[in-house]
Amino acid sequence: MELVTAKTNSKRGAPGEAEVSKNKTLLNKWLSEVDLRLGDANSVAKKKQQIAEENFAAIGLPDRKTEDFKYTHIRSYLKEEYIAKNGFASLKQNEIEHLLTDDFVSVVMVNGKYIPEYSRLKKLPQGVTIKSLFKALEEGNEVAIKQFNAGLEKTTNPLAMLNTALAGDGIFISIPENFSCPVPLHITNICTGEANSLYNPRNLVYLHKNAEFTLIESYHSVKQTGKIFTNSATEFYIENNSSLENYILQDEDILSQRNDVRQFVVTTGSRMNSVVISMNGGMVRNDATVFIEGENAEVHLNGLFVVKENHHIDNHTMMEHRAPNCFSNELYKGVIADDGTGVFNGKILVYRDAQKTNAYQSNKNILLGDKATINTKPQLEIYADDVRCTHGTSTGKMDEEALFYLRSRGLNEKLAKNILLQAFAKEVSNTIKNEAFRTYVEQKIEENIQ
Repeated sequence: MELVTAKTNSKRGAPGEAEVSKNKTLLNKWLSEVDLRLGDANSVAKKKQQIAEENFAAIGLPDRKTEDFKYTHIRSYLKEEYIAKNGFASLKQNEIEHLLTDDFVSVVMVNGKYIPEYSRLKKLPQGVTIKSLFKALEEGNEVAIKQFNAGLEKTTNPLAMLNTALAGDGIFISIPENFSCPVPLHITNICTGEANSLYNPRNLVYLHKNAEFTLIESYHSVKQTGKIFTNSATEFYIENNSSLENYILQDEDILSQRNDVRQFVVTTGSRMNSVVISMNGGMVRNDATVFIEGENAEVHLNGLFVVKENHHIDNHTMMEHRAPNCFSNELYKGVIADDGTGVFNGKILVYRDAQKTNAYQSNKNILLGDKATINTKPQLEIYADDVRCTHGTSTGKMDEEALFYLRSRGLNEKLAKNILLQAFAKEVSNTIKNEAFRTYVEQKIEENIQ
C-alpha cells in the first residue's frame, strides 16, 4: 500500500457548481481588496498563488462536515463581511515598547507585516538573514523562491490555500550552514486595527545544515477596535543535523480570531522542539504538520491551552514518520473553565518504510466547571511492523485528594487549586529551554489560571 501526503481528511462530497461559484465570488471579493501580494514580487510566487486560488475556489471554507474542522466551525467566525488587508495599521512605537525585550533579537510584526524600524536588531549575528518575505522574493533569493509553498502546496487544508492566495508579506529567516545562533530571535506579533479585517501573513524559516536556532513568537492585541481574523501560515525547513527550538505564546484579545498553520520538514539527524502556549483569543486554532523525512530525527511537540469564559482553542497535529529510526513525542495539556471549549486532534502516521519508529502522544485535560467542554481525539495509523507507538488521553476534574491534602496544610481553597494547576501546567512549560522566556510564560500562566 502506497501512502500519499497527509491531507485534510474530509468526508464532504465534491461541491456543486453553485457552491464553487459562491466560493469564487467570495475569493474574488477578497482578492480585489488586498493592495499587495507576494506574486507582485516574483513570477514563481504568482503562479503558486494562482494555483492556490483555483484550489480554494474548488473547496471553499470548511464547515462542520469537514472532519478536521468538526469542532471548530470556521464559517461562523470568518464571514463575508470581513475585508482582506495586507498592511501596517497605524501604531506608534511607544505603544508597543512594553512588549519588547533586550534579552533577544526583537523583530516586530504588525498584522503580519515586518516593521524593521520598530525592531531591535543590534544583537543580530552576522550571516543570519531576516527580512520581509516579499523583499526576499523580489530580490530573487533562491531559498525563498524554491521553498515558498513547497510543502503547503500538497495540503488540502482550505485555510492554508486561502493564506497562499491572499498573502502579501511576512517574514523570511535563513540560518546559514554550520552556524549556531547564540541569541534567540523573538518575533513580537501585534494584532491591531479596525473590525472585520482579514489578515493572511506568510512566513518562511530555513535552517541550513548543522545550524542551531531558537525562535520565540508571541502574539498580542494593541488598540484593537473590533473582531479581526488572522489566517497565518509558516513553513519550516530543517536541513540535516540541525536543531530548532520554537516557542509560541498566544495571548491576544477576546476580539482576536486566529488560525495558525505550521508545517515542519525535518531531515536526517535533525531535532526540533515546538512549544505552543495558548491562553487568550476568542477563537484560536493551531494546525501543525510535521514531515520526518530523514533517519535519526527527533521531534517534540508540546502544548498547553488555558480556556476560559466562552473562548475556543483548538490544537490539531499531524506527525508523519516517513523515515526509519526516528523518535517523536507529543504532550498537550488543557485547562478549561467557565463556558470554554478546548479541542485536541492529534494523529501519528507511520509509513511502511519507517521501521524502528518510536512515537508517543498524550493529551491530558482538567475541566474546572460543569459547562467546560473538551473534544479530544488522539489517533495512530501504522503501516510499519517494527515500531513502538502509544497514544492516550485523560480528562477529569481536579484531584480531590491532592486538594484536600493542601487544604489540610492550611492553604485556602483558591491557593490550593492554583498550586495544583500550576504543577499540571509546568510539565509543558518546563520543555521551554530558554530560562528568561520560560519564566515569563509561567508568570502569564499563573495570571490566567487564577
